[in-house]
Amino acid sequence: MIIAKIQKGPFACLLVLVATKSIVDAFWDHQFGPLSIMSMQGLLIPALFYMVLINKKNMPSVWIRTANIYVLALSFGIVWAVTVKPLMFVENAILCLNVYLGFILIPILVTTQKRLKQFLLAIMICGLFPILVSIYQLNTGVVFRERETVGLLRYVGFYHDAFPVRFYGLMSLLSVLLYQLIFKTKDVFLNSFMLLVAGGAFVSIYAVYSKAAIAILGLWIVLLLLFSKSKVKQSFSIFIGLLVLVLVFGDAVSSNIEQLFSKEVGYQTGEVKDAKYTLAGRGYIWEDFWGFWINEQTFFYQWFGDGIDRPAHNEFLRILLLNGIIGLILLVMFMVRSIGNVFKVYKNIRVFALMLLGMYMIDCIGLVPGKYYYYNIVVWGIFGTLLLRPYLFIKQQQNN
Repeated sequence: MIIAKIQKGPFACLLVLVATKSIVDAFWDHQFGPLSIMSMQGLLIPALFYMVLINKKNMPSVWIRTANIYVLALSFGIVWAVTVKPLMFVENAILCLNVYLGFILIPILVTTQKRLKQFLLAIMICGLFPILVSIYQLNTGVVFRERETVGLLRYVGFYHDAFPVRFYGLMSLLSVLLYQLIFKTKDVFLNSFMLLVAGGAFVSIYAVYSKAAIAILGLWIVLLLLFSKSKVKQSFSIFIGLLVLVLVFGDAVSSNIEQLFSKEVGYQTGEVKDAKYTLAGRGYIWEDFWGFWINEQTFFYQWFGDGIDRPAHNEFLRILLLNGIIGLILLVMFMVRSIGNVFKVYKNIRVFALMLLGMYMIDCIGLVPGKYYYYNIVVWGIFGTLLLRPYLFIKQQQNN
């Protein structure tokens, strides 16, 4: 990233960040002193893109206000942790700086269709590593990290959990769909590459057996079929992806998905009596933290938060504990503004804004998307580009 910035400038640095992020994240458990490699990268990104922060005045004020509300929702109470957990305070402050940068980095740097094309290809390249690792594990039976859910072995590769694999897979799929929508090409190699990336992404997403991933894919398919201008093309892409799953996994697809949601189905049928067993047992985690907030937090901390980040596995609950009622109100305000921003996106590409916002809201239920700086850089960066630079997404009239 540093070499790219020095030799080619900030956009080349962005491409290196995007194309290699999946490999960097594979070293999540490697430390340099108190910092992981991902934390070091979190420090590096604002340093390399500080000029983008300076140029934020060129961004529409409505988008900057949206970013301000979101970052304030994530950071409102962190000041109270300065004396209690100073390292956590520093980590959260750097995280929020990266999240704020995410709202302006991609919209400022991706200014032409040529750059958009390079950016989308970089996202696809990023997806190659987890896809290839997933295929290797499936073919050889080698499992790098033992992870299970409801008796299903999860092929998470070198990562801590399923989240990175399915996130990079979903972003690869989104990039392929955007590229196919905008750019005409008769390049057999490139078309084959995108077809393989899309098929491989379906396989790697499926192989981590993530309820959130299945929910997001289902939502995306519905949105594409309802709102996409290219229904035939999008339907063909979905058909190819599902066909790849059936060809690779056969009849096991339906049975594994049924097993994945067995607790949820069991609760609906009455076989599972306690709803807290659903969603991988997150109900018990939520109950414990909710009880802590109700019974142990002071009135001041209930309203303003205590600045301590906890593994709540729910973004609303995490923000409530971290930043209090005021932080939660700000998060809801951000979501309401984001829904409003969706309907300001040019109608021919609005479906992609809906897909990103839908993914974020699903992730807020069982995960904590505000904790992942790269997630926010990509999601709100692409969302902001759809909103602020619609001319980039006009289909090219000439073949490339």
